[in-house]
This record gives sequence, C-alpha cells and structure tokens, in this order.
Amino acid sequence: MSTKDRAAYIFERLSEEQLEAFVTLFGRTYIPEEEPDEWDKEMIERSKNDTSESIPLEQAAKEMGFNLDDL
Repeated sequence: MSTKDRAAYIFERLSEEQLEAFVTLFGRTYIPEEEPDEWDKEMIERSKNDTSESIPLEQAAKEMGFNLDDL
C-alpha cells in the first residue's frame, strides 16, 4: 500500500471533529515563522543538557499505546 493509499485510508476514517482539527492544522497555505519565546528557549537549553538516552520511535509509540502501522 502506498503512502497516499494509507493516508486516504486513515483520512476516510476520521471523525468530524478530527477532520476539523486536520483542516485547522493543514488548511493554511502559509505558516509564519515565529521567534522562540522564553518557554521555547528554556526547553531548547534543557534539551542540550539532557544526557538521558533516547529510545526508538517504535518503542515510544508502543508505550503510549499506538501502533505505528495504524498511524
């Protein structure tokens, strides 16, 4: 199944509320670039100091109850 087919499969199963969120998120033709605010800057700095190990995306998704094949 192609990516386009998978996207269409998922899209056809979205609720009206999910479709509204989709349109809100992707309906803009232009998303303006914004300067990071103080919270963003703090998170950037914290991430630079974070020495904990990362985990694979698949594992993180599984821990949150998602299956990447279904997304």
